[in-house]
Amino acid sequence: MRLSPGQSGTTSGDRLLLLRRDRAAAPAMRALFPSIAQLRLELRFEGTAANIPVPQTHILHPAARAYFVFLCPYADCNGRFDLAAIVNAAVEDSLSRVEGLLVCGGTRVGGHASRRLCHLHLHYVITSTRDLAP
Repeated sequence: MRLSPGQSGTTSGDRLLLLRRDRAAAPAMRALFPSIAQLRLELRFEGTAANIPVPQTHILHPAARAYFVFLCPYADCNGRFDLAAIVNAAVEDSLSRVEGLLVCGGTRVGGHASRRLCHLHLHYVITSTRDLAP
């Protein structure tokens, strides 16, 4: 039986290992964005569940890996938020601040092993600081 991309047969531990592997293989920020001194990613979550994940802030410097994929914070969800295209577009357009909304397309395990769509909302703010050196 073939699984669709949204229904991977991997466990949450496997997903975390794949994420770590991909992050380790990503180039340094200085290689992709030589003019950026700092990139700040603010992630705030909203949803209908009673236990909404806490906000996250990631501050990346030139030596950090340029990897912008974040797993859905719900442990029972197989979704992820990919901000790579958004970050790339913002840096290419010389935007110092970008805000937006993404919705998790993953599924969560419900009662009796049933699956339901996650629909967790991610409000993001990406702020870049350019290097002032010539």
